[in-house]
Parts: sequence; structure tokens; C-alpha cells
Amino acid sequence: MKTRTTVISLIQAMATVAVVAVTAPAHAQWVMAARHIAGRINEMTQDDQTGKPAYQFATVILDAPANNVFAAVINVVSSNRAVTIVSRDDAALRLKVAEGSKNASLNVIALSDDTSELLIAGTAASSPSDPSVSRVVAAILRVCADMHKTCSVGAQ
Repeated sequence: MKTRTTVISLIQAMATVAVVAVTAPAHAQWVMAARHIAGRINEMTQDDQTGKPAYQFATVILDAPANNVFAAVINVVSSNRAVTIVSRDDAALRLKVAEGSKNASLNVIALSDDTSELLIAGTAASSPSDPSVSRVVAAILRVCADMHKTCSVGAQ
């Protein structure tokens, strides 16, 4: 019986080593790809039934630890008196804010020890002429500036 348990443990250990051996290079390649696109802001708008923008989404990958990115987000939000923090989850690196009738959620995701992704989703402005149409991109640019990172919209 003890031999059977040892064999099962050995098989499990070998399976774990095989999985790590296969996925470690893939993870390393993902991190290299993420670093290649660092600073590139991607955005998307979700329209309502009438075709007007309802929600905006923007994301950027930064060469910085997730905790540093979240600290920059908190710094930028705290320095804007028009913005109210609705909820804050330091452990999950999530923040919900409001500015008048507009809401936004900010989330920082650690891709590696020194590479992170910042995602902002928020309600869109009511008209295309409103300068807040790209407010989620403007928010990412403020965080990038606070961190002394070069960020730009789209392809680099």
C-alpha cells in the first residue's frame, strides 16, 4: 500500500514538472510580448441601442509592478477633487470612482513581478462633441505621466 502511494506521488510530481516545463517558456514569451507593447493604449466604446456611446474601455501594459501602478492610480484619483472614490480594494487592486453622473472602474493586473496591465471601464459622455468622450484614455495618460512612463493611443 505504501509503495502504491509512493508511485502515485511520483507520478503527480512528474506531471507537475512536465506542466511547469511546458508552461514556463510560454509564460516567458507572454511577458516578452507584453513588454513589447508596453505603453500602447487600446480603447473600445460600447454603444447603446440608439448608437450613442454608452461605455468606454481602455487598457495599457506598463513596465512596473502592479502595486506601483495602483499607487499611481490612487495618487491621480486623490489629486482630482471632482472625482469621488466609491469603493477601494487594495488587495484586489480595484477602484471604483464617480465624477458627477459618470462612473468608472479601474483594475490593475499583475502580468509578472515587474509588468502590469491597467484597465479602465467607464460610462461614456452623452455627445461626441463632449471632451470627456475619451476620458478613460485621458485617465490612463494621467497615470502614465504620474509614473513617468511614455504611453500613446494605438500602434507605436
